[in-house]
Amino acid sequence: MKKIKTVIVDDENRIRRGIEKLVLSCGEDWEVIALFGDGIELIEAYEKEPFEFDVLLTDIRMPVVDGLTLIKKMKKVAFFNPVVISGFDDFNYLQVALREGALDYILKPIDREEFKKQLDVLRQKVKIQWKEQEQTILLEGQARKLGYVKQVEKLIEATKGFEYDISLLDWTSDFPKGTYTLIQIAIDKPLSYSNAMPKEEWRTWILANENIIGELLQDSKRDFWKWRGEASCFWALLCSEENESEEKFKEEIRNFVHKLQSTVQNLLPFTNSVAISQSFEDLSYLQTIANDVLALMQYRAIFGNNQILLQDSGEILMVNHELRNAGKLQQLIQQIIQALERMNEEELKKRLSLFTDELHGLRLSSEAEFFLQSLSVQLINYVIKCTPRVNKDLLDIRDTANLLSKTKNIEELNQELESWVLAIYQKLSALNKEKVHNETALAKEWILQHLKDNITIEKIASHVYMNPTYFCECFKSETGETVLDFVTRSRISKARELILTTNLKVYEISEEVGYTDTKYFSKLFKKYYGELPSKYKEKLKA
Repeated sequence: MKKIKTVIVDDENRIRRGIEKLVLSCGEDWEVIALFGDGIELIEAYEKEPFEFDVLLTDIRMPVVDGLTLIKKMKKVAFFNPVVISGFDDFNYLQVALREGALDYILKPIDREEFKKQLDVLRQKVKIQWKEQEQTILLEGQARKLGYVKQVEKLIEATKGFEYDISLLDWTSDFPKGTYTLIQIAIDKPLSYSNAMPKEEWRTWILANENIIGELLQDSKRDFWKWRGEASCFWALLCSEENESEEKFKEEIRNFVHKLQSTVQNLLPFTNSVAISQSFEDLSYLQTIANDVLALMQYRAIFGNNQILLQDSGEILMVNHELRNAGKLQQLIQQIIQALERMNEEELKKRLSLFTDELHGLRLSSEAEFFLQSLSVQLINYVIKCTPRVNKDLLDIRDTANLLSKTKNIEELNQELESWVLAIYQKLSALNKEKVHNETALAKEWILQHLKDNITIEKIASHVYMNPTYFCECFKSETGETVLDFVTRSRISKARELILTTNLKVYEISEEVGYTDTKYFSKLFKKYYGELPSKYKEKLKA
């Protein structure tokens, strides 16, 4: 049975214990959870470890912190029903006590029968409050569930590859603030398994896989959204906790993925590969992030099944692979990328030489071919990611996996690799020396010229020859606002201009600035200028 938790504060021990006995004599509904000799004791105890209580019985006259001050301070941090007790029949105290929310004012010496009547009234009030709280919690839970379902519906749309106008991504503002990571979990070789077993059995295994994913996400104790994708895959969007560092967030993501793969491998007849996005804060370019993750998953063709693929600092990293010397070789690949990024030619040559030496130490040619292909993939990805304008000449894609059969010894292999990588280095160096146009300015100009059209991040980024994700990062860094914010502000500003300078109707203006939904346009306009567009012109004339 739920009991009414009561706290008693009085600076006289004898009276404090007497009140406790009186409370407990009022029936099994009552429970005294704490006794304090002064208001400051309760405040300090609550600050150290907050606790719930329903009723506060407190004396008025106490040293350091009196009863009325105590009620006022505690009301700021907790919900409870205060009752003041005093030996002073003072009307002023009564007025202040009632103003601070006290339900009753009890005079000392306390009349036992009157006290029981007062607590009986209080009991009824607390039980009504409990019912109201339960109803509120139920309604809030239903609202959260409905909100979650709506959010998942939007996430499903965003990861299906449709090109939505950027203005239709305003729903992202309903999500909590924080750092996000998007994950795709895909069953390896789904066709092979589905063709080898009855449909019902395959559906059962798919459901089991989904349940494992859901349970582990629940265990993570963080905000997440999960939905089914296409071709036996699942998506999950995870949000960092408040004040959680980015490094800790990344570590928790990797721990979750490792545990997921291990659990699936032990319990199910297949394995999962997982592609993990970079961390990001702005959900308005989730579509671009999703495209990056989908592209990342394609590297399974190179790295094999049961992989964890993640994109970090412009590099594709392969986490799960049991080849001998895998750690050393992958580290050298990263160092080659870093040397290229720093435009350090000597360091680049040194790391390439060490890389080929390590390849020479492998016992199987298939292992060497794997790491040559891995180097190729990561170099190409780096160029695409970090270079505003990429052309085929710069990429100079070569069949690196077959270099072993084309070269006679390790020296020739090193020469071929060095020739290729240095060619990329020289072209990058030449680009860096050229006068680079202001991509942000060009993007803004393009947006302003296409306010009426369907504007997507991919279209804008394509115009300035940039990777969409990289473009979004640069745009916000240079302007201090997101692409979505700039597009919306520009459209509403243009709409204001049309309202003041033309006789176009509201729906016509809405269409002129790229909004097919007139109600949505009017809502946005009011948010920016305080009035509906239909009334804005009239107000200025008045």
